[in-house]
Amino acid sequence: MQKGSSNVAREMSLLKERMQKSQFKSTPQRDEIAEWVFKTHDHFTVEDLITDFRGKGKKVSQATAYRVIQMMLQLKLIEEHDFGKDYKFYEHTPGHEHHDHIICIDCGKIIEFSDPTLEALKEKITLKNGFKMREHHLTIYAECTRCTPEKRSYKSSK
Repeated sequence: MQKGSSNVAREMSLLKERMQKSQFKSTPQRDEIAEWVFKTHDHFTVEDLITDFRGKGKKVSQATAYRVIQMMLQLKLIEEHDFGKDYKFYEHTPGHEHHDHIICIDCGKIIEFSDPTLEALKEKITLKNGFKMREHHLTIYAECTRCTPEKRSYKSSK
């Protein structure tokens, strides 16, 4: 799950460069939060970040965590995902190729995938309709094979 420290150092350098260009000030807490984000290779919530910090005896307010996440979104260092929950998921983008997601509607399992044929089809559909694709997010909601039929029946009857 953890990348090598050289990649995190490279990503932190990119953060500093973009912060300077956008006139954001660097602070030790911003740096610490950003480093945590770059070391995290799963989709995460702001609550995950706060819980991890507090579990290690580090103070971080919810407001500070959200401000740093918003700054990183603005600097295009992370992406925000709405996976049909009451909260957003995030993932960092430097060093990661574009990918799409499949989400299990029962257990919440998230799978990342990339398919060149699907990418070409999305581009073709976009052009056919008079658009030039700049970015996109594809999320497929499905039932994973790990979830039992009983669980599915229970969930769908709610």
